Amino acid sequence: MSKLFESDWGNESLREIVEVEFPEPVPLVPSTPGWWILLLGLVGLMARSLWRRRQRYLRDRYRRDALEQLATIKQHLAAGKQEAVRELAPLLRATAVAAGGRDLVSGLEGDDYAAALAGLSPGKDYLSVSAIGDLQLLAYAPLDEVRGMDTQRLEILMTAMENWIQNHKGDYA
Repeated sequence: MSKLFESDWGNESLREIVEVEFPEPVPLVPSTPGWWILLLGLVGLMARSLWRRRQRYLRDRYRRDALEQLATIKQHLAAGKQEAVRELAPLLRATAVAAGGRDLVSGLEGDDYAAALAGLSPGKDYLSVSAIGDLQLLAYAPLDEVRGMDTQRLEILMTAMENWIQNHKGDYA
C-alpha cells in the first residue's frame, strides 16, 4: 500500500504545530447553592404571580358576567324589545352587591344608593342620583312611559353603567 502523501509533502513550518485542546463545555446546571436558591426564589415568585392572577380572574367573574348581560340587554333593545330595560336596575344592584357586599348595598335607595355606588368608584362619579332615578323609572314605570324615554338618555345611562361596572373597586381592593 502506498502513502497518499510523502513525509516531505506540504509546509514544513506546520509539521510541528501542536493542536490546541478545547476546555470542557460549561454545564448548564448551576454548581453552587446560591444559584439554586435564586432559581427557587424566581420559581416561587412566578408561582405567586400566577396564583394572584388566577385569583383576580376568579374574583372578577361577576364583572365579566355583568358586562355580558349588559351587552345582551343592548342587543334586545336594538331588536326593539323595550321590556329589556326592566333588567338594568336589577343588573346594577346585583353587581353592586357582588362588589361591595350585601351589607353595604342591599337596603339602600335613592341618594344613599348613589353614594354607595360612588363610594365603590372613588374619584369617578359614573352614576349620578338622576341616573339612579332613571333606573328606578325604567324598572318600575309602565312600559308606555319607558317607551317615551329619549333613546340618547337611555344610551348615556347604559354607557354610565358599563363604565361603572368596568372601573369600580370592590371591597377586595
